[in-house]
Amino acid sequence: MSGNKRSYSHIKLTYVTHFYCNQKTTDSVIQLLTKYASYPKELLDRIHFVIVDDGSPIEYEIPDLPLNLTWLKVKKDIRWNQAGARNLGVLYAKSDSVIATDLDHEFPESTLEKLLKLKSIGKRLYKFWRKNPENNTWKKGHPNIFLFSRGRFFELFGYDEEFAGNYGAEDFRFVKFHKDQGTIHVHLPKKYFCIERQDIDRKRSYHSLNRDLSFNTPVDARKKLEFQWYGHGYGHSRSSFNFEHEVLREYWREPPPPSIDKSWKRRYLLRTLLPKGW
Repeated sequence: MSGNKRSYSHIKLTYVTHFYCNQKTTDSVIQLLTKYASYPKELLDRIHFVIVDDGSPIEYEIPDLPLNLTWLKVKKDIRWNQAGARNLGVLYAKSDSVIATDLDHEFPESTLEKLLKLKSIGKRLYKFWRKNPENNTWKKGHPNIFLFSRGRFFELFGYDEEFAGNYGAEDFRFVKFHKDQGTIHVHLPKKYFCIERQDIDRKRSYHSLNRDLSFNTPVDARKKLEFQWYGHGYGHSRSSFNFEHEVLREYWREPPPPSIDKSWKRRYLLRTLLPKGW
């Protein structure tokens, strides 16, 4: 029918990750996406993958993969622009439920399947247990891998890009700012786990940036003091999207037919009684 535009209502989960490769290849990204492309159709139809190239100086080709995929690139090479890359990725997300993760972790099929069944996340900021599949041991959640509500993310201004350009502290301050605003920061049950990847060649397909906390540590201390002294709303610069970007590739799978639920609209009174996200 002429005039119709694409709907993304069937997307229930967005997977956001970012990378900066200044070595030889982007194999670390392609290998991960190729693995996800082998997951069942029922999962892939409802998951949106957003990949943010944070200004990598190398050239590469993006393969054709059967994923709902948005591949973005920050045009300027800003050192340690993780805050900006994550803000950009979440901006393009087509669902309220968002996984934000580092490239060196992956999510098994069973976890993604369960995440698609979760109800509204609301004011919760979830961490994931990490499982070692070789010996079945567990590690607590990585400090920068989360499941959250896109609405809540932007309600609290996303990551603070005042940290961009130098290493560290933006993930810690992101969590602290959320907790200070009443967000509930907890682990999901262990059945929702992720895995630290072992297939990354950190000499060919990663980055070689120096990890120096000397600049951002006092910035973080100042933000902590601002919140303690001035209260609500302080401790975040509101700095965001201070760069140009472009969409390198976008692909969408054929959406599945929606299920019929004519009683949903009539249940609005029940939804008004429930706290947001519960």
